[in-house]
Amino acid sequence: MRQIIYRSTTTAPTGRAADDIPAILREAAARNGIDGITGLLYSEEAAFLQAIEGPEESIAHLIDSLRADPRHRDFTILLDRATDRRDFGDWTMAYRDRRESIDMFDERMRVLLAGVSAETVRYFRALAPAGG
Repeated sequence: MRQIIYRSTTTAPTGRAADDIPAILREAAARNGIDGITGLLYSEEAAFLQAIEGPEESIAHLIDSLRADPRHRDFTILLDRATDRRDFGDWTMAYRDRRESIDMFDERMRVLLAGVSAETVRYFRALAPAGG
C-alpha cells in the first residue's frame, strides 16, 4: 500500500479551493471506493492539502489524474511512502463542509487524526488550535 500527501493551489476564478470541493468529492466517491483509495482532503483559502492511500497501482493512476487536473496547479508531493496499514481506515474522503464551523471542523480533525501515524499528522498539525 502507498500513501501520498500533496499540496496544490486552486485555479478557481474565485481563488477559493473550497469552491471545487463538491465536484472533486463527486468524482472521488465514484472512483475511490472501486480503486480502494481512502484519505483526507483539506482546503484553506487557495490551497489544497490531501492525503491519499491505497494500492500502489491505484495511487499511481490517481497521481497521474491529479497532475493533469486543470482545477489546480503547483502540485507538490510532500510525502510518498509505502505503508502496511491505512491511516484513514474506510474513509472515502473526509473534508470540511462549508456549513461546518472552523471550531467544529478542528474538533472533528483532532478525533479523526487521533489514530493516524505521527509522520502523516505533522502535515495536518496546523489545523489544531494552539494548545490543542
